[in-house]
Amino acid sequence: MDETMLRVANVNGDDDLEAVRDALDQLGVTYEHVDSDPNEDSYPQTAYFQVGSNLSEDVDALLARLSEERGLDAEIL
Repeated sequence: MDETMLRVANVNGDDDLEAVRDALDQLGVTYEHVDSDPNEDSYPQTAYFQVGSNLSEDVDALLARLSEERGLDAEIL
């Protein structure tokens, strides 16, 4: 399976990370949380997820909704 990176900035807590995971689960996307910057113990942070590259347009729409609802800045790299 080809993979790509999802970057999610402005993560302000575990609730935001869980919302991203839930959104990916809703779409049936295979993913792994691979890194957070500056680290997983302080906020705000930028989280990086390795995701399958067979993403649909639904991912962009869902990430846009998360950005609007939670102030996250998400993009596929």
